[in-house]
Parts: sequence; structure tokens; C-alpha cells
Amino acid sequence: MATPHRTPAQPPLAHPLSTIAPVAPVAEWAWLMFNPIFEAQRMQMDALLCWQQSIVTMQKDVWDQWAVRYGGGVPIDG
Repeated sequence: MATPHRTPAQPPLAHPLSTIAPVAPVAEWAWLMFNPIFEAQRMQMDALLCWQQSIVTMQKDVWDQWAVRYGGGVPIDG
């Protein structure tokens, strides 16, 4: 039996963002797939920033030691 070309009227949408409901399963699948990758990248960036902070602290300490030994006294920043 043939189906009509017109679809029946849809009830009004409950939420303005529910207009993207047809892509919700795809978006959920993409989120479930890529979320662990983004989380791993965030952890890598946190590790990099922690490593850089330790390098900065070491450099400040070396500079302070150099200023005290060769600069003739206390470091510039007190």
C-alpha cells in the first residue's frame, strides 16, 4: 500500500534546543567517542604546565644564586 507524501502535523517542541533532536544520537556517539581523547589531551596539557612550572622555579632559583654570587648581593626581587 502506498504511503501519503505528507507527514502528519508534529506536536509543538517542548524546548527550543530540541530542534536538533534528529542529530542527538550522532552527537551523543561523537561525544562518547571523543570525550576520552579530549580528557587525555587535557591531562597531557596539565602535565606539561606542571613541568614548565618546575622549570620556571628552577630557573628563578639559579638566577637568584647567580645574582647573589656574581651580582654583589641580594637578588633583585628581594
